[in-house]
Amino acid sequence: MCGIFGYIGFEQDERLLRRMADVVSTRGPDDEGFLMGERVGLGMRRLSIIDVNYGHQPIFNKDKTLAIFFNGEIYNYKDLTKDLQQKGYKFRTHSDTEVILHLFEEYGPQCVNHLNGMFAFVIYNIPQKTLFIARDRIGIKPLYYWAENGEFLFGSEIKSILEYEKVSREPNLAAIDHYLTLRYVPGPSTMFVDIHKFPAGHWGIWKEGNLELHRYWSPQLYSGPYHSDEYYHERFAELFKESVRKRMMSEVPLGAFLSGGIDSSAIVAAMSQLTNDPVKTFSVGFDWPGDELPAAREVARKLGCDHHEIKCRPEDFSLFPDIIQSLDEPIGDAIVVPLYLLSKLAHQHVKVVLTGDGGDEALAGYIFHKVMYWARQYSRWTPDIIQDRMVKPLVLRSPFWLINLAFSYPEGLAKRGRLRLFDYLSLVQENRPEAEYRSLLTLFDTRDKERLYRDGMNPFINGPTDREGDLRNNRPYLDVLLKLQYSGWLPDCILNKLDKTSMAHSVEARVPFLDHDLVEFLYKSPSHLKLNGLRDKVLLRDQLAQLLPGHFSRRKKINFYIPIGNFLHKEPLRGFVETCLSEESVRKRGYFSWEMVKTLRNSIGKEFIFDKQVLALVALEIWHRIFIDRESGWASSGSVKQKKDLGNSVVLV
Repeated sequence: MCGIFGYIGFEQDERLLRRMADVVSTRGPDDEGFLMGERVGLGMRRLSIIDVNYGHQPIFNKDKTLAIFFNGEIYNYKDLTKDLQQKGYKFRTHSDTEVILHLFEEYGPQCVNHLNGMFAFVIYNIPQKTLFIARDRIGIKPLYYWAENGEFLFGSEIKSILEYEKVSREPNLAAIDHYLTLRYVPGPSTMFVDIHKFPAGHWGIWKEGNLELHRYWSPQLYSGPYHSDEYYHERFAELFKESVRKRMMSEVPLGAFLSGGIDSSAIVAAMSQLTNDPVKTFSVGFDWPGDELPAAREVARKLGCDHHEIKCRPEDFSLFPDIIQSLDEPIGDAIVVPLYLLSKLAHQHVKVVLTGDGGDEALAGYIFHKVMYWARQYSRWTPDIIQDRMVKPLVLRSPFWLINLAFSYPEGLAKRGRLRLFDYLSLVQENRPEAEYRSLLTLFDTRDKERLYRDGMNPFINGPTDREGDLRNNRPYLDVLLKLQYSGWLPDCILNKLDKTSMAHSVEARVPFLDHDLVEFLYKSPSHLKLNGLRDKVLLRDQLAQLLPGHFSRRKKINFYIPIGNFLHKEPLRGFVETCLSEESVRKRGYFSWEMVKTLRNSIGKEFIFDKQVLALVALEIWHRIFIDRESGWASSGSVKQKKDLGNSVVLV
């Protein structure tokens, strides 16, 4: 695991390469390596996990025509090594990095199809002066790029790319709208107008001043024929346990994040069966209802884990600017604070953690999966006239307690949520899966934007457009919903948060639920083995009952809840609101109506959605001050100790 970065297409710039390395130092505190040649400079910072002593990069092939820089882990590298040795390849290290290089020699760009793991890497062809670039299938490892006038830069984090003086820091207004709609920026866009996310499941070649992109993987919708339910239960058990086993591969201490929910509990239970040592587990809790620490403790005690805990308190939100600095982009979700604290705790004990991220997306574990699935069934069997004259009006008139029975959020839906539900039911009638999905997750809807946006933001009032493609075809509806999440929410929000908050503390996070063999299997599994009536994650719950007998597999999902309204009335968040959303600040930024922002500030604590909207606006303004205005004093993590040169770690070609 490391941070990679570099440029191609302009003269040697050792100082630029040094700065690109320094701003991602937490991604690789153990080692660094550089390559410099005519109009090229590549580098990495390394967190040593595999072949700790001899895995230094760059690694060259036998005739030194190819050099690789790699971020990630390849879990099947030992099997690939044996195959390549049989083909005559000689290995000088025991690292997975060298395996990728020889695979590329053997198979060219198709080498990516042989890899099981999480990765972002580049291979430089020295005589041809071309750069091969690839990112893993699902987007577990981040990769960004900038290209202009024959010049190309890339990096594991946007911060490295911004070190080049020609890269514009102009904000991407369309991306700001995406962020306010979805709480994250979907790829390939970023918050910077000229910087892009390298898409998941793609490889590319930079040649003669142009980047050619090629998709090599995407989840495929499947509609049968199917096997027996028994087959799917047995095969899921095999794939899940094998995925966990592969991700326990490490030469350094490892552990797991444990929330007490069934995803992380299943992972820790499987780990406990695969090792004789107590599994090191890490949990974060709170001093308010909904705290999952008691559940996590119970699982840890049952499995004999070496358990560690930390509590998130209002004062911990003083870290908010540091976290936004680490993320490169704002994410309008308070969960980044406890996740950051959890990674900090893990860093004191291990270098690697396994996490339950991706379980909800793979096995339909979110509340909205149930809502959308059953709303679609209701729409199919209920005539439009009844929907229009009875059901939808009933939604607007029903007491909140009745509507909230279907939405087990701690704060309920309240007035704005009820309006959103009414809009959602209208979209269900139109058979627009992507619009339906987005309407349930939207933070600022069109009504909000009409009051909030001004001047340059006005063209974006209607928000992101649908990209549905084949999603309206006769495919299992639940799988359509899951595919939508794999194309944006998962790589650009969930996995981005996980990678950036963990690597800010030099901890590698691994995600067993996103093994591509397991993902492909689940896409070919019948829907009722993911969601059956009100029972979600059917395959996983049945597997957990085998791994951890008792009531654990019957636990209901508890939403990770932070009472933002209470926190916004306390320091330090109250101070951030007063500074970032002051009249002077709002008018100076020029994006939003001060009257609307003032209304939102006065609505703090009244409805959960207002609190989330305020937090999202605060995060956006902090991001502007750190990355656009470049104000000092906002993020301590922005102060990096600069080295003078590349030292002995550079190879000249």
